[in-house]
Amino acid sequence: MDKPMPKFDFRFMSLGYKFRDFFLPRKNVLKEVAIKPGFDVLDYGCGPGGYIIAAAELAGKSGKIYALDIHPLAIQRVQGIAAKKQLANVETICSDCKTGLPDNSVDVVLLYDTLHDLSDPNGVLEELH
Repeated sequence: MDKPMPKFDFRFMSLGYKFRDFFLPRKNVLKEVAIKPGFDVLDYGCGPGGYIIAAAELAGKSGKIYALDIHPLAIQRVQGIAAKKQLANVETICSDCKTGLPDNSVDVVLLYDTLHDLSDPNGVLEELH
């Protein structure tokens, strides 16, 4: 079972991601995924929510974005982004592995910047499969 990183580390990581996202917008990264309107997307290990806005825009109002992370600050940050940008199609899940979603309920899983930090990557991949 994984544990959330310390709050300071999370905030420092979030700052680094803001710089990265400024120079390399996440929407450009998501082009390779080909998210279409109506898709349901799971952002597993969503962190500070760098992909949330772009994924929500690509999936449109008929799609759904599930943002999962172990860290409560990540969940709070994504909820704040969704509220500020009025993204009604974003739902957060605070978990260290299990999504709680029914089988075959998502079209795309984003697993960016996460797999290398997991204590049980095989367990996560089995859950996602």
